Amino acid sequence: MLNNAVEYDHWRQRVLTAKTESDDAEAGATMLTRAVIELLASDQFYGELLTRLPRERQPTLTAPFALSWRDNRLILQYAPVAVARTFPRFDSLQAGLKHVALHVAWQHPLRYREQVQSQRRLVTLATDLAVNQYVDGLPAGMTGLATVQPLVRHRLPLKADSGTYFRLLRQAVAPQPPQPAAGSQPNTATGEQPRPKVGHQSRPLIDDPVNWAGAGGQLTNPNLAASRTRQLTKDAWAATNEAGRGLVAGHVVAELQRQSAAPAVDWRRLLVRGIGQLPTGKRASRARFNRRQPARMELPGQVSDTRLNVQVYVDHSGSVSDATLQGLLAQVAALTRIVTTTITVQPFDAIVRPGHTYQAGLPRRVRFERQGGGGTVYQSIFDDLTRRHLTNQTTLALILTDGRGERHVDAHHFTNVIWLLAHARDQLSVHPVIGRVINLKLGDDADEPTT
Repeated sequence: MLNNAVEYDHWRQRVLTAKTESDDAEAGATMLTRAVIELLASDQFYGELLTRLPRERQPTLTAPFALSWRDNRLILQYAPVAVARTFPRFDSLQAGLKHVALHVAWQHPLRYREQVQSQRRLVTLATDLAVNQYVDGLPAGMTGLATVQPLVRHRLPLKADSGTYFRLLRQAVAPQPPQPAAGSQPNTATGEQPRPKVGHQSRPLIDDPVNWAGAGGQLTNPNLAASRTRQLTKDAWAATNEAGRGLVAGHVVAELQRQSAAPAVDWRRLLVRGIGQLPTGKRASRARFNRRQPARMELPGQVSDTRLNVQVYVDHSGSVSDATLQGLLAQVAALTRIVTTTITVQPFDAIVRPGHTYQAGLPRRVRFERQGGGGTVYQSIFDDLTRRHLTNQTTLALILTDGRGERHVDAHHFTNVIWLLAHARDQLSVHPVIGRVINLKLGDDADEPTT
């Protein structure tokens, strides 16, 4: 039986001492194939994803890997010499491939295809920082919280979205007040030392995002590219067994669930329109005269403010299967992308569970885990709204459920409700209906949501 670690070490020594870059090139492709095969055994999802990603040798790369576009489809380019120089051991090569797979799963080449053209260094730092926190065994010196934190003034959150890191890094390179001359003392009033410039930090790269922009007309249809990338990750996830899925980080699963959510009724846009039509007080506006003092043009007037807070109640009762619960939570994750108002998520079964309440401003903030599992009591939702003094004028209640609960409910005069039932055949037990009912049609079988 071949020992891949030993074989990799022998190949690496040959490559690093070879006179030309073409020497032992075929063995380099073999090493990558063996690394992917071992990932199939240890981290199946990432191995399945990499198996479906076409590979191409590109010796001119300065980094080991590069995700590039070819006819609106992602391919993985690699440089054998750079691979040998960057990864000292076979397990570190596997970690590097997992790093690349996470870029694909989180669709970084699509999300940053425009920013990478003008802010390539910031995109590299932000996306690598988001990815590397989920990868063990990378070579020393790679991008991480410990290496990036000194570059920014604000505390960097743990395992945040790459968009959060990109925003904080971009703020760090914004024009700053003149710094003291070289050799001068720090500002005695603040005690602050000059911070290094983010844009000029140089660290070893696993993959270079330079080709994410799709130069040369290789990315002509972003919608088609997004569809193909989602299908690639969807197929990899479908091929991963239950044991393999258990090894995938929750934030990765959240993204996969969000990508698979495609309700027949686009209730999210309907919800956005509904939120925008409901006034919730007044706010200052320069577009209106001040009615109390119309002669004073510098004073702002007032217009209706139509922002609401959204209370999302998700059914975690025993009648909701794990697959259906995942599908319902995926709908919440998708909602966070198009609604700018506050979204508060609360699990419920026989009771609303306040200890597990949280706010979700990003898809990855949605917690894909079950809380509870008892019977379903819708009355607990309306009691919770009343207890917190939430009204129709300030709040929209969104209830995601299978519809199986009690028949009679005292709504305490709260009627601003949308019920989202998981499947086409589901019926709401509450009569008379309070608010509006929409069937999501997640799938024909309760244990198999539509993807």
